[in-house]
Amino acid sequence: MKSWMRLKYHLEVAMPLTIAIFAAVLAINDLFAGKYGSDEIKVSNMRNNSYQWYQSKGIKSTIVEGQVDLLQVLLGSGSIAADKREDMQKLVGQLQAKVRKYEREKTEILMGSRQIPEDQWIQPTDGKLGLIVGAKEYDGYLESLDSAGNFFDIASMLFQLCLVTGSVGIIISRPAMKWAFFQFTVFTGAVGLFLSAGGLWMASLVVV
Repeated sequence: MKSWMRLKYHLEVAMPLTIAIFAAVLAINDLFAGKYGSDEIKVSNMRNNSYQWYQSKGIKSTIVEGQVDLLQVLLGSGSIAADKREDMQKLVGQLQAKVRKYEREKTEILMGSRQIPEDQWIQPTDGKLGLIVGAKEYDGYLESLDSAGNFFDIASMLFQLCLVTGSVGIIISRPAMKWAFFQFTVFTGAVGLFLSAGGLWMASLVVV
């Protein structure tokens, strides 16, 4: 009987303290969830801009390729005067070089500067080379942030659940039931803390 009374006394102290701790952790978890949720929107917009940039380069490349094909047909058919053929061939070479430049730019925009050799950097950002974050890199960032968001959401649910069970445990008078609710509260809170830490780790890998 005395051991149950001691347990009840300790739980009456430990239960509110546990609830307070996990309530604080819940607030911190929701703060990070909101912060990285905003980052996910930001990265999504950046990803869309990168794909639009990539598509615009593709359109320009296609137009120039069409010009090259047309000039080559004209040269091949003899429609170009003999004294103009050399100039036209130079123009074809210049246009083909432009197409190759567009293709290199497309690769860098799609993959990112860090994913290609340094000698293939061609697209400047703020006057500097090697700073392009690729559209596919943004895809990877979004996957990480989405997974982190799921971790934060589940952690938030578990924290709220442990607050509820802890509150119920406070009002229960039977020591055995109070002990069971305390164990469940600590367990769910600990799992939530683990998931929250995992979400924070995954989100911290993304540098926007």
